[in-house]
Amino acid sequence: MKPHYFEQSQPDEDDIHLKMALGQGYVPPKCLLGGQTVMGLVNQGENPCAGCNGPREKCGGREKQ
Repeated sequence: MKPHYFEQSQPDEDDIHLKMALGQGYVPPKCLLGGQTVMGLVNQGENPCAGCNGPREKCGGREKQ
């Protein structure tokens, strides 16, 4: 598993954690953060988009805070 997929156009197909996070609406549909990163932040009660340095033009993510 990768911490992010910023250099890719889409995440790896086998990132089950990211698929789960997408299905539950924790991140936008085109999120490029790694699933373990996303779920770790969610489990800590944090917004995964808030501190993400990813390319918003690719992922359509919420604003960085």
